[in-house]
Amino acid sequence: MGLTKYLTAEEVADITGLSHETLAQWRSQKRGMPYLKIGRTVRYDPADVQQYLEGCRVSVSDPRERRRS
Repeated sequence: MGLTKYLTAEEVADITGLSHETLAQWRSQKRGMPYLKIGRTVRYDPADVQQYLEGCRVSVSDPRERRRS
C-alpha cells in the first residue's frame, strides 16, 4: 500500500489557478476544499483537488440541440 503524495498550497494554486491567498482565506473560513494540517504544514489530497475541479465544471448544451425561437 503506497502513500499518497499530498500537494502543497502552492501546487494547488498552480493547478487550480486560485491564489495562495485565496486558499489561505478559505482555510481560515472553513470553506473550499478539504486539507490536512500537520503541525504548521498544510497539504491537500490530490483526489480532493480533482473533486473540487469537477465541481467547477460547467456543462454546455450542443448548439444543435437548442430550441429554435
